[in-house]
Amino acid sequence: MHDSLSLGSLSALAHLVTFVSAGISAGAAGSESLGDASQLERGRGLHGLELDVDLNTLLIADLGIAITDSVLPLVSLDVELTQGGSGPLDNVAAGAAYALTVNIDSSDYQVLFDTGSSDLFLAKHNFVCEDADGASVEQNECPLRAGPEAFSQGTIEDQLFNISYGDGSFATGDFGYGTVSYGGITVPKQQFALINTAYWPNGNNFTSGIIGFAFPNNTAAYYTDPTRNNHSNIPYNPWLFSAIDDGDIAPAQFTVGLYRRGKNDTNGSPGGFLALGGAPQPATLPYTGVWASSPIVPNTNPDLGRLGDYLYYSFHPDGFTVNGEYFKWTPPTQKDIGPVPSVVDSGTPVSQLPLNIIQAIIRTFDPVPFPNPFANFWYLPPCNATLPEISFRIGGKDFAINPRDVLLNDALGENPDDESCLLGFQPLWTSPDDHYPPTPIFGANFMRNAVVVHDLENLQLIFGGVDWN
Repeated sequence: MHDSLSLGSLSALAHLVTFVSAGISAGAAGSESLGDASQLERGRGLHGLELDVDLNTLLIADLGIAITDSVLPLVSLDVELTQGGSGPLDNVAAGAAYALTVNIDSSDYQVLFDTGSSDLFLAKHNFVCEDADGASVEQNECPLRAGPEAFSQGTIEDQLFNISYGDGSFATGDFGYGTVSYGGITVPKQQFALINTAYWPNGNNFTSGIIGFAFPNNTAAYYTDPTRNNHSNIPYNPWLFSAIDDGDIAPAQFTVGLYRRGKNDTNGSPGGFLALGGAPQPATLPYTGVWASSPIVPNTNPDLGRLGDYLYYSFHPDGFTVNGEYFKWTPPTQKDIGPVPSVVDSGTPVSQLPLNIIQAIIRTFDPVPFPNPFANFWYLPPCNATLPEISFRIGGKDFAINPRDVLLNDALGENPDDESCLLGFQPLWTSPDDHYPPTPIFGANFMRNAVVVHDLENLQLIFGGVDWN
């Protein structure tokens, strides 16, 4: 989920500081981008991870994860095989976001991949791009690329698409139907949105929109007649859930794997994978043997609407470790409800966590950094700082964070003017008076250290440690 899609031609750091949540507002350092099978094989060989293939396969089977394709050594280990597909994820803005290529009515479009929102939307070919004052901007000067001309299977006359973000950006448009494909799976009549008007100042000049993989109750669909909305959205099946209902993704699982960040990854360079129907074979990935599961938690925040419904991939972590010292997780508390769950979200580049967690991290720096008032009050320590060892405990297991995801250097988070770098974990600023404080987010910098299996069959998240170095 994005507060702003700040991925334009300027430095990624300048864009990253405008990323905030919209809707729910231990390896050594590595520098090579992993883009092909030979690189993965080299990484596995260096660490001897091929010896753990059988162990990881058994752990995967025990957790109920399907394997997305079969090889002979796995068949004898009683691993469930899958009906599904897979495809690559591409880097956007040096790892600030990830995109995939979706096919709509026989034409390909790049869209951002976001597990924190639900809709598939693209800019219409003749959409109006606006500036901050509401004046029209030429499309060739707009950082959002144009998409399809029209809906091939008709417009939904009584619905509209309407989404806005904390930085003032917005997109409005219509819903309709078309044939949508990804990863070898086709939904013949899928609802999606085409944008007519947008203020999109922080786009990336690379993508035409977003594909969301969150739950149907989290859509940005509303009735054109406002008296019918009752301050609530209209649930419908996004592409993922349509494919599941059609039997094309079975079991109902998908796995997101984000590769180790390279030094200056370019738009479109290999950034990860998306497996539909389970997880890839252990023989193809550098799993560490650390696996854990945690239940997906339904919504408990009335500000988000639909109490008790599943909206996001929410869970409750156990705690975290900084330089060997363990801290129990102490999330913000919703009045009269209980602790706020956390969300794992591919669409947020920097993890945003409770202040006590960030304080435990920043006090290990010498000197201790101060929040930058010109950058969302985020922390930007010196790029050459000695970094703490950080891990997060989920389901009783610890997942270590690579140093390159603790401090975001190079094109992603480095400020060359003062040689400071963006901390990969930033605070959620809350007030004691907040009845419903903001939701902690485990973003892309966390997900580069653990593949995440989103198990919709059993409503659980499964985390598998990886070491891409």
